[in-house]
Amino acid sequence: MNRFKMVFFIFLIVCIAITGCASDEEKKTSHLNKGKTFFENGEYKNAELEFKNAIQIDPNYLDAHQYLGETYLKLGMAKEAFRQYSQIESLDENNLDASRKMATFYFLGQKYDQAKERIEKILAKDKNDIEMLFLLSGILDHEEKYDQAIDVFEKIIQIDNTQTRAYMALARIQARQKDFEQAEQNFKKAVAADPAEIKNRLALFSFYASIKDYDNAEKEINKIIEDNPEDIDLRILLGNFYFSRQDNEKAEQAYLKAIEIGPDNVKPYMVIAGFYNAGGNQDKTLAMYEKALEIKPDEIMVMHALARFYLKNKDIDKTETYIVRALEKNPKDFNIRMLKGELLVLKRNFKDAIDLFAQLVIEEPNNDPAYYFKGVAHLGIGDIKTAKTNFLKTLELNPNYVKAKLLLAEISLREKDFDLAQKQSQEVLEVMPENYQARLISGNSLMYQKDFEQAQNAFEYLITLDPENPVGFYRLGLLQRFQKQYDKAMENFEKAMAINPRLMDVFTNIIVLHTHKKDFKTAIAKCDKQMDIVKESPASMAVIQNLKGGLYMAQNKRAEAEAAFKNALEQDPDSLKPYYALARIYLMNNEADKAVSQYKTVLEKNPNQAGPHMLLGTIYDMKKQFDLSEKHYRKALEINPDFAPASNNLAYMLAEQEKELNQALSLAQKAKEKLPNDPNVMDTLGWVYYKKGIYASAISEFSDSIKRNDENPVIYYHLGLAYYKNGENILAAEQLEKALTIKKDFDGADHARKILAEL
Repeated sequence: MNRFKMVFFIFLIVCIAITGCASDEEKKTSHLNKGKTFFENGEYKNAELEFKNAIQIDPNYLDAHQYLGETYLKLGMAKEAFRQYSQIESLDENNLDASRKMATFYFLGQKYDQAKERIEKILAKDKNDIEMLFLLSGILDHEEKYDQAIDVFEKIIQIDNTQTRAYMALARIQARQKDFEQAEQNFKKAVAADPAEIKNRLALFSFYASIKDYDNAEKEINKIIEDNPEDIDLRILLGNFYFSRQDNEKAEQAYLKAIEIGPDNVKPYMVIAGFYNAGGNQDKTLAMYEKALEIKPDEIMVMHALARFYLKNKDIDKTETYIVRALEKNPKDFNIRMLKGELLVLKRNFKDAIDLFAQLVIEEPNNDPAYYFKGVAHLGIGDIKTAKTNFLKTLELNPNYVKAKLLLAEISLREKDFDLAQKQSQEVLEVMPENYQARLISGNSLMYQKDFEQAQNAFEYLITLDPENPVGFYRLGLLQRFQKQYDKAMENFEKAMAINPRLMDVFTNIIVLHTHKKDFKTAIAKCDKQMDIVKESPASMAVIQNLKGGLYMAQNKRAEAEAAFKNALEQDPDSLKPYYALARIYLMNNEADKAVSQYKTVLEKNPNQAGPHMLLGTIYDMKKQFDLSEKHYRKALEINPDFAPASNNLAYMLAEQEKELNQALSLAQKAKEKLPNDPNVMDTLGWVYYKKGIYASAISEFSDSIKRNDENPVIYYHLGLAYYKNGENILAAEQLEKALTIKKDFDGADHARKILAEL
C-alpha cells in the first residue's frame, strides 16, 4: 500500500511538471502572437509589453527578442534596440539580421572596428549584401581610403545599377579628388537612374555651383523649377544662388516669385526680409517681417527676427516689445531669452544679464554665444577675471569666435600685456587680414611697446582700409603726439575732425597741442567755434567749457576760468572735472570759506539741489575735512540717487579710508554705468578694486583711465601699485617712474619712491 502511494505521488509530480511546461510554452507563444498583432497594427507600446512578457517567461526566447528589437526601432528607442540585438547576437552568433543591425549601430556610433568585424562576417556569407557594402564604403571613406571606397561603390553599381546612393557617393569622392569630369558623369547617372528624385538633381546643381560652373548650375536649377513650378523652396534656392552671385535683381525676383506662389507661407517673407536687411534696405526688411507676423501672429520665430532687427538698430523699446510678446507665448524659449540677455547688456543692466546667461549656460552648456555675452556682462561690471574665463570657454567651444578673441586681446591691452595683445590680435589677422579692430589693437600694442615704426604702419593701414573712418587718423595723431611730432599730429587730428566734427576726444587733443605751444588765443577761438557745432549736446558743451577753464587757468585768468567751469556745470551737472577745478580755484584764492558760505546760502533757499552739496563735498574733500565731505556727498545722493559725481567721490573717499568697501564698489559701479568714459570714474573703480585686492580688474580700469587722461601722475601711481601687488614688478616700476616723471610731488610720490627703492 505504501509502495503504491509512493508511485502515485511521483506520477502526479511528473504530470504537473509536464502540464506546467506546456502552460509556459503556450503563454509565451500567446504573448508573442499578441505582440505581433499589435506590431502589425502600429500599436508599438502594447507590442513592447507583450514581447517583454514573453521574454520574462523565457529569457532565451529568440523570436521575442527579435520582435522587441524591431519594436524599439519603431519607437525610436535606439539604446534599447542596441541592447536587444546585442543579446540576440549572444544567443545566436549566426543570426545575420542581428549582426547587420549591430554593424549599423556601431557605424553610426563611429565605432568602426566593431562595425567592420560584423560587416566582414556578413559579406563572407553574402558578398553582394548591398547595405553592408554601403557601410563598408562609408568606413573606407572615413579612413580616407578613397580608392578602396570607389572600388566598393563600383561593385554596388555592378550588382544594381539603379543604386543612386552609390552614384552620388562615388561622385562626391571624385569631386573631392578634383576629378570633376568623372564626378559630373556620376551625378548625371544618379539623376538618370531616378529622374523624379529632386535631391539628386539638386546635388548636380550644387556640384556645378561648387566648381564655379555657374552657367550649368543656373540651367540645372531652372530645369528643376520648370518640372516643379509650385515648389517654394526651389524658388528660394534660386534666389540664394543669384544672391551668392551678387545678382541682386534676379535674386529679388526669385524671392518675390516664391511669395507669389505661397502668399500664406511665412518662409519666403522671412528669406526676402533677410535679403533686404543684408542690402541695408530697412523699410523693406521691416515690411516683410511685419507681413510674416500678420500671417502668423503667434510665430515666435518671426517675433525673434523683429526683435533682432530692432536690437541691431538700437531701438530698445521695440526690441523689448517683441521679446515680451514672445515670452508671453513661451517663457522658456531659449533664443528669445538669449536676445533678452543681449538687450540687457545693451542697456548696461549687467547684473541681470549675468543672472540670465548663468541660467542659459546651465541649460545649454555648449552654447558659445551664451558664454560670450556672459563674459561681456562681467566685463561691464569690471569683473575681468570672470570675463576672461567666459571668453576662454567661448573659444574652447568655438575656436573661430572672432569677437571673443578680440575682447581677450582688448583685455590684454588694458592690462598692458602688450605681447599677448599682439599675439591675440595677430591670430585674428592671420585669418581676417582686413579686420579693422584687430589691426587697431595690434597698432595700439606696438605703440605702447614704443615700436613706433610698426605702429605707424598699422595705423596707416587702417586709413587705407577705411579712409572715411576717423579712428585711423586719430590713432596716428596720438602716436605722433607721443613722439612730439606736434605739427604732424595736428594734421591728422584735423583730418579726423573733418570726417566727424563731433569727436570730443580728438578735439581735446587738438586743444592739448595748442596748450603745449602756449597758443591760447587759437585754442579758445577753436573752443568757441566747436561750441557752435555741438551746441545741442550738453555733455559736449560741458567738455568744451571745461577745456576753456583749463586754458584760462594756464594763463592765470582765474575769474574767466571760474566762469567757464560754472558754465560747464550748468550744461552738465554730472561732469566731474569742473567740481574739482572750482574747488581748486577757491582754495588757491583763499576763498574756500566764502564759497562754502555761498553754497550753504543757496541750499537754505532750495535744499533739494544735489549740485551745491557736490561742490561743498569737493571743497571739504580738498581741505581734507572728510567727515564733512562725506556728509555732503551722501546728502547729494539722498536728493538724487543716480548723481554720478557724488557716487564717484564718495566711493573714492571710502576706498581711501578702507571702510565700507562693498558700498564703495556699488557706488563706483553705479558711477561707471552713468559715466562709462570718464577717466576719473575709471580711476575710482580701479582704486576700489585695488583696496579689495582684485588687482586684475584694478589694472584694467587704471589702464582705461590712462588712455583718456595720460598726464595724471596719480593714475600711473595707482596702476603701478596694482602691478606691484599683482607681482608684476617690471611693469610696476615703469608706471611708478612715469608718475614721478610727470610730477615729482603728487599725493603718493614718497610712497612711489619707496616702492621703487625696494624694486
